[in-house]
Amino acid sequence: MTTASVNMYRRTCRRVGLDRNPMRRREDRVQTMVAAALALVFLIIVPVLVLAVGVRVYHTETAVVQAKTAQLHQVDATVTETGKAPLYAPIMPTKVQWKDADGVTHLADYQSTTVVQPGQSVAIWLNGANKIVEPPSQTQALSKAVLLTSGALLGVLIAVGACYFALRRSLDRKRLRMWEMEWATADLRWGSHS
Repeated sequence: MTTASVNMYRRTCRRVGLDRNPMRRREDRVQTMVAAALALVFLIIVPVLVLAVGVRVYHTETAVVQAKTAQLHQVDATVTETGKAPLYAPIMPTKVQWKDADGVTHLADYQSTTVVQPGQSVAIWLNGANKIVEPPSQTQALSKAVLLTSGALLGVLIAVGACYFALRRSLDRKRLRMWEMEWATADLRWGSHS
């Protein structure tokens, strides 16, 4: 090890309270050890939460999306007329026409998310009653899993942080009482000798 790396190691140990400074009190060492233990607990809980919450939610939501998709079917429809797209929304009102499996022609209103022209073909999703429905979301499972896992991790982080700051506040009060007692003792010992 080089001298610079040794000095950096010593500085880091001193800053986090792991040096053998005789001025460091027992409370300081307790605070450092509890902080390290809470950080370790958090680092252990993170993968457990990701596996327990995130993976389970992802699989559940994926199954829900697949079940919804199984109830729907996709067909190609022809745009028959288009309306004016509102300025505030990324949709274009259209009328589309398609034929079902029995050869019956259907005409319905459709909200296209892209600019389309009459005669153009668009893919639409239909339910069992041949009504146009929203297509199943491909990102719903992942986004819900990330959202719930993030919320759980934030909750754990808040709980760990609250534990640390409660302990720190308690130790600070104890250090302050000890500090005042030591000053009172020093005042009696060094008091004014008139």
